[in-house]
Amino acid sequence: MKNNILIVDDHEIFRNGVRQLLEKETDIEVIGEAEDGVEAIEKANLLKPNIVLMDISMPNLSGIEAAKNILAAHQDIKVLLLSLYDKKEYVLKAIKMGAHGYILKDEPNKVFLKAIRKVSSGDFYYSGDISHVIIQNLTSLSSSSKVKEEEVRYHLSKREVQILTEIASGNSNKVISENFGVSIRTIESHRQNIMRKLRASNIEDAISRAKLEDIIS
Repeated sequence: MKNNILIVDDHEIFRNGVRQLLEKETDIEVIGEAEDGVEAIEKANLLKPNIVLMDISMPNLSGIEAAKNILAAHQDIKVLLLSLYDKKEYVLKAIKMGAHGYILKDEPNKVFLKAIRKVSSGDFYYSGDISHVIIQNLTSLSSSSKVKEEEVRYHLSKREVQILTEIASGNSNKVISENFGVSIRTIESHRQNIMRKLRASNIEDAISRAKLEDIIS
């Protein structure tokens, strides 16, 4: 049987590259694509893939949240998460929510293929750069091993978290400035600081990363 794959990533160029790689393999078939977490859930429900290749950081709904939804609804679907980052927090979240693997986007093509086949066979697969200690000691994690709140929050101030929550709710700079009684310029300055602290290229990426880190809901 072929491995039916759903590719989920908000960058079309990346999706196309992965599709071209996988379509060369006789035991793999790409049956669909999605560009965010919301569409990923819809496509998974409709297409019933064997494996979902899911980017972690996406607009509208993060890969972690989308994966949770898919795994809860479909016991026979496996999720292989993709990311540019090998941060401990991300890996722990992936394991805790039941992902079958986690690989870095800059891995060689052969790693992508190996990961898919490993996951398909019922194994788990994590990139070599990701600490195996985290996986081996997952069941013994205690409150003392949790990432410090200051570290998880990237040192965002309380006001920055409030403003990011307002932005994520769809409020404009003008509305937010009125809600907090400050100038629009001040809100714009906060937006820039938020993106810088979260190491995000745009506000959508900042929102996605903040949700992934449980900074905002």
